[in-house]
Amino acid sequence: MVQRGFADWAANRRSQTDDLVRAIAVTTTFDGERMVLDGVDLAARRGEVLALMGPSGCGKTTMLRHLCGLLQPTLGSVFVCGQDVYALPPARLQELRLRTGLAFQGGALLGGLTVEQNVALPIAENLPQLPADLARQMARNALDMVGMLYAAELMPGSLSGGMRKRAAIARALVLDPEILFLDEPTAGLDPVSAASIDRLVLRLNRTFGMTTIVVTHDVESVRAIADRVAVFFDGRVAAQGARDDVLEPREPVDQRLRDFLERRLPGDAVAPVTSAPTVLP
Repeated sequence: MVQRGFADWAANRRSQTDDLVRAIAVTTTFDGERMVLDGVDLAARRGEVLALMGPSGCGKTTMLRHLCGLLQPTLGSVFVCGQDVYALPPARLQELRLRTGLAFQGGALLGGLTVEQNVALPIAENLPQLPADLARQMARNALDMVGMLYAAELMPGSLSGGMRKRAAIARALVLDPEILFLDEPTAGLDPVSAASIDRLVLRLNRTFGMTTIVVTHDVESVRAIADRVAVFFDGRVAAQGARDDVLEPREPVDQRLRDFLERRLPGDAVAPVTSAPTVLP
């Protein structure tokens, strides 16, 4: 009865909005005791870029896994395209997943396949009846969208970090998703490569209108691409709203949020220099 009442309440809250992705009171514990997420409410609007940001271990990647249908939360509901994700039977859940694309943080490219073959993997898995020529063209179109068509025949081991990120995004795009999930797309990249990925993500969003949900700890990346931001601390959303309202708050905010945005350790202060630097021989 309690579960049924919660389901009715969640459905009522969902019906009040046209958000494409919505999490309601999501709570997650691991091993029955370690709480990773605590009552998180979150929404992504159609066509926007939503950034989930926060320090390492704050729960943002776990939240992404819930939103894209990979991990059921302990409590709460996730709605994608108007459907209660974890109430769907397996066949319906798989159909829903085909409307989304996910690029993993490390790229997750298979070293024994060419870049084009890696990008075509979702087609082989989900549309095995598709003619090989059409599948190949779809993979090459996706590579062209991310500026990687020239690398179609290369092996993953010969790619730079930025090229691996682009190939992973191409694979996420190959089935023409309505929603694109990106896990730390600029992590481990030099500033120029990171800025290039930011421009790519923004161009894809503005050109094709797909809702884009990005997990990141990179404040500068969020400034460049996000329409709205949710900042996580200790499994809860500490701030959520329009990018500038979150990154440049006019009202006093949680000191942890200010420290994170300004890249300061808690209690940091700049100490005056009281002596000359040591010169090593």
